[in-house]
Amino acid sequence: MKKFARIFAATAIALFVCASASAQDLAQATELYNAAATALNEGNDAGALENFQKALSMAESLGEEGAALATDCKAIIPKLYLQMGKEAANVKDMDKAIELLAQAQKLATDYGQPEVAESAKDLVPQIYIMDGNNLLNEKKFAEAAAEYQKALDLNGENGMAWLRLGMCKSSTGDTEGAVAAFTKAGEFGQKDAADKQLGNMYLKAAVAAYKAKNNAATLENVLKASEYGNKKANIYGGMAAFNLKKYDDCISLLEGDGSVNAKYYLARAYEAKGNNAKACENYKAITSDKNFGAYATSKVGTLCK
Repeated sequence: MKKFARIFAATAIALFVCASASAQDLAQATELYNAAATALNEGNDAGALENFQKALSMAESLGEEGAALATDCKAIIPKLYLQMGKEAANVKDMDKAIELLAQAQKLATDYGQPEVAESAKDLVPQIYIMDGNNLLNEKKFAEAAAEYQKALDLNGENGMAWLRLGMCKSSTGDTEGAVAAFTKAGEFGQKDAADKQLGNMYLKAAVAAYKAKNNAATLENVLKASEYGNKKANIYGGMAAFNLKKYDDCISLLEGDGSVNAKYYLARAYEAKGNNAKACENYKAITSDKNFGAYATSKVGTLCK
């Protein structure tokens, strides 16, 4: 799983010396800030956040005298929320991560830190995708799909979210939904991966159809798999095409395969088309096979004179 790194540390500031009536309050606020900085540098983010917020509240109550300290607190607090959001994601507390990132985005916007706000905004879809990936690995396809959809609701051009959504749809038998999602993934930078998934999906469908003795569905799915570069089911498609008397499809799918089964069906397809030379070429190649040898030998004797 992707890990997010810690992004910053804080430096303690010198204690203000002031002769005003609020000097003591300003000193206390500064001490809170320094305690927060120490906690942050020690990895105690929650403690740091609490003290930065207290220091900010106290500094703001002091008006102009606390303005500089308030500015320092505001510079850190949104970044700290962002950091805590990342670390929550690292330990797979996704709900907490989303909550913290939302607060980071809000405060960064309020405090004039557009880069922090944008970082928090960009991370939210990543968090949803990470959560979806965890669920997908657990084969919780419906739940994973919901997380990917949340990411897409925020950014409809996220190719990875579309790709993973397609995987969920494919795994639950929603072929139409899977095709739509994989097509979108291809549009947004994931074409190679999407085509591979589509090829695998049609391969599985072809094998299932072949086992069910559904020749038409077998051939249909094999041809679709082939469109996406998956040739692994061609042998099934070739046999199905032969059974359907679609000899040209049979030959196209099996030519160059090299296996005994392929040569057997190629021989018969060529024979059916009246191309005895090609039929004999393939029959002769399998005369020693234990399954097809006797039949091939008889054909060589009658057809290949």
